[in-house]
Amino acid sequence: MSTVQPPLSGYYRALLRSYLTTASPDLAGTVHAFATPVEKGADSQDRLWTAWGEVIRQASLRAPEDQTRLVDLVVALRDRGVRPDPAKPQVIWGQTLWTDLPLLNSQMREAWNWAAPPETSDYTWRNVNGFAARLTVAGIDFGLLGLWTIRSSLEETTQVSTIELMAAAEWFKYLTAQLKQWSEADRQFDGSDDPASAPGKLLLKEGFSQSGFSATRLSYWQRRIREGSTQR
Repeated sequence: MSTVQPPLSGYYRALLRSYLTTASPDLAGTVHAFATPVEKGADSQDRLWTAWGEVIRQASLRAPEDQTRLVDLVVALRDRGVRPDPAKPQVIWGQTLWTDLPLLNSQMREAWNWAAPPETSDYTWRNVNGFAARLTVAGIDFGLLGLWTIRSSLEETTQVSTIELMAAAEWFKYLTAQLKQWSEADRQFDGSDDPASAPGKLLLKEGFSQSGFSATRLSYWQRRIREGSTQR
């Protein structure tokens, strides 16, 4: 990761640390303090990119069960509605502030680069996946990222690291019913041959080529998990 500090990085780091460590957090006040620099700044895009980056960084430092305040913050920002002027929506990368949570998905995808093994060797990867899974439960959909993690863990090689298994487990932990629903509905992201959600090497060897979620794919994951997914 770059050592150059983006604009307001110190501000958002201090804001989130205070919110996450105080005994009685002020969610409404934190939302206001988080949103104001973005809404009033001339460089809203850069500020928002920095803000989301710090949210994800803080999540990466905490076990998923300890991320409730961060999940609540993101949900509250989404529910803030169209600000600062509902009559003149502020659009960033084609998404409306705050209802579409612009740049959050892009920043989360960045995390799939810097937080994934072998870049990290601790609980960072599990924590980031747990955060994305918990946001998905809250209605902020990161299902494609979950599929990427599960594919990497269970479909690419018979030897899977403990770090990868822990990350994949977060999706089954928080989204058991949702994964089943998506699979039964053959949920796709960009068609049945979408390369982004295509099966991994082991599934392809078994003659399965459909992208996205499916009952066959879920059954395969469950079988791998039952077999113990041979660990290094």
